[in-house]
Amino acid sequence: MQIRIRRYARSLSTFLTNLFTAVLKAAVTSLVLGVVVVSIMHYMGVPVPSAGDLLRGVSRLANVLS
Repeated sequence: MQIRIRRYARSLSTFLTNLFTAVLKAAVTSLVLGVVVVSIMHYMGVPVPSAGDLLRGVSRLANVLS
């Protein structure tokens, strides 16, 4: 009985570790891609909104969708 519990605990631990790793990789990739895109836009002379403008847009979108 304890072997099954250990097996399930190990399986859950592996799953959570893989999930955390995937979320962390996605966050870092998104951050790097965002910085690259904004840098290219800034270099090309495209007006880039400030972080405050972007956050206000996200909060408006969240209010509309809720």
